[in-house]
Amino acid sequence: MRACGAAELGPEWRRSSAEPGTRDLDDVLFAILALLPLKALLRCKLVCRQWRHLISGPVFVSNYSRRHARLHSSGFYLHSLKFVSCDPPGESLIGAGPFSGTGLSLANLIEDENGVRIGHSCNGLLLLCSSFRCPDDDRVYYICTPPTRQFLPLPNPGCRIEAINIAFDPAQALYRLVCVARSKLSTQHRQILMCSSHFGPWRKSGNPFLVSDELLFERGVFWNGGLHWVGRGRSALRFHVKDEVLMEMAMPPIREGWSQRKLDYFGESGGHLYLVEIYGASTTAFDVMEMARDYSGWFVKYHFNLEVVARGLAWILQRNVDAVNAVNAYKFSVLHIVHRQVGEEEECFMVLRIVSKFALYDLEQNTAMDIGDSMPQLNSIGWEDGPIYFWKDVFPYMDTPSYL
Repeated sequence: MRACGAAELGPEWRRSSAEPGTRDLDDVLFAILALLPLKALLRCKLVCRQWRHLISGPVFVSNYSRRHARLHSSGFYLHSLKFVSCDPPGESLIGAGPFSGTGLSLANLIEDENGVRIGHSCNGLLLLCSSFRCPDDDRVYYICTPPTRQFLPLPNPGCRIEAINIAFDPAQALYRLVCVARSKLSTQHRQILMCSSHFGPWRKSGNPFLVSDELLFERGVFWNGGLHWVGRGRSALRFHVKDEVLMEMAMPPIREGWSQRKLDYFGESGGHLYLVEIYGASTTAFDVMEMARDYSGWFVKYHFNLEVVARGLAWILQRNVDAVNAVNAYKFSVLHIVHRQVGEEEECFMVLRIVSKFALYDLEQNTAMDIGDSMPQLNSIGWEDGPIYFWKDVFPYMDTPSYL
């Protein structure tokens, strides 16, 4: 294991050493702690006050974040749909087995009399808010880091909130909050408001803009320095967070004969922006598309065939007959695409909900496995008569080194 010297950690750390006699020792301690994985680092905070103060300091957090910037999703939270509509949605955490994640629970984290739900997630930060049973004007929003169990309530934007998204780049140890609000101009106009990690009041960004299609603003995807919003219509938007520029984003044409886009997955993983569209209940083969980094368009990255998966997972699949069309169809949904680093190689998996089971599909090797045994908590989620979870119910998390 190579220890990095203070010269590699920037002038901020060298200036922060208070006692010349302890500077060398502090440099060595800083360098060693900066190499630790997050789980071990959090345990080190319990050693003594000096270590806790060093690890929690903004200089260490900034350097640690840049050093460990290439993080991959460790797992994801699911909103449980087993509750009746008058109850707040529950959440279950998938964070073990193939994802090598740590068990991160949100239970008893925030005392909100209305209960809380997850509104958004980005690179390890979660946006929580009061449940749907709470009136809009009384709803409280929180920013949260599950590994450190830290949370902070957000200032009230003072507007009709359509959605709040997090834009967080771990390499910069800085997050911004982007609120899409309903404009007073008309029911089809929206206004973007911004708030940084230093908080302070919300401020308007740009002018109100017209929304011709119903976009999923609550599920904005942060990638390539911007938030991206898609819907079931023809239009899509991207908002470059640093420059605060709103632009149209090219989308594949809606398939002929269909009035709406059949969006089955839209998300970021491993530095890639992915899109899955599945047209027709009987479809068993589809493409996983990726956006070019220069936004020149979408291209096919992977081809998926459920018939191939069926041969490896025959015992967990069942055929379902549409009473009207008499079409045989597998009941499945795409939940998440996740990358995993294994040595120098990067693996890419798709998490599927098939009937009442969860499966992990290797997009490179075209193989699949049932992950219920390695993650027994999955077996208690949902009903037995089909997939009740979709990609919009999934909130990825990772072992982020960031502190609020």
